Amino acid sequence: MAVRHHIKVLVIDDDPSICKTVGLLLEDRGYDPRTFVDPEKAIQTAEEESFQVALVDLRMPAMDGVDVVERLKKIDERMSCIVMTAYPDLDSATETMRRGSCDYIAKPFKQEELVSAVDRACQRMGIIYTDEQELNRLIGQRIRSHRLSQNLTLRQLSDRTDLTTSQLSQVELGKNAASIWALARISNSLGLQVSELLTGL
Repeated sequence: MAVRHHIKVLVIDDDPSICKTVGLLLEDRGYDPRTFVDPEKAIQTAEEESFQVALVDLRMPAMDGVDVVERLKKIDERMSCIVMTAYPDLDSATETMRRGSCDYIAKPFKQEELVSAVDRACQRMGIIYTDEQELNRLIGQRIRSHRLSQNLTLRQLSDRTDLTTSQLSQVELGKNAASIWALARISNSLGLQVSELLTGL
């Protein structure tokens, strides 16, 4: 399962109902959102706290969304800014990208579309990770799949790796985390790089 609770998302929209909807949606997906209808207050908060992602409405009466993005990027250039707009057009999309946004979503948006945009931004930054139990399970599955595709028994893999069949079984079942040393021995015995066991996890 992907872990997101450590990811703080700034949601800035002059429509309180959109703030509430987006905030609840992100909370349901495990994110830690903070919502603001006043962009100036949001910017002040970003100066005091660290946020990884910002969802910013393009047209707000108090301040233009492009200016908000620019100010947020000055506070933290690593922050991923996603612009939301009910008036999508090529010029505004180009300008927001030029000024520092990483994505552009047209309103009304589907919930999955919004979450996917936030997930993509976080994946580019490498800040979504898989929890330990799930990671062990996925690595174990991958090892077992490679072993079976080569018609190797646990005993044969044990002979190649100097790990006991019990240790290998625990790793394949995801019940124990394999050390780097053990992963190196297993991957080498299967004719793989360690990275091949871990890619995409």
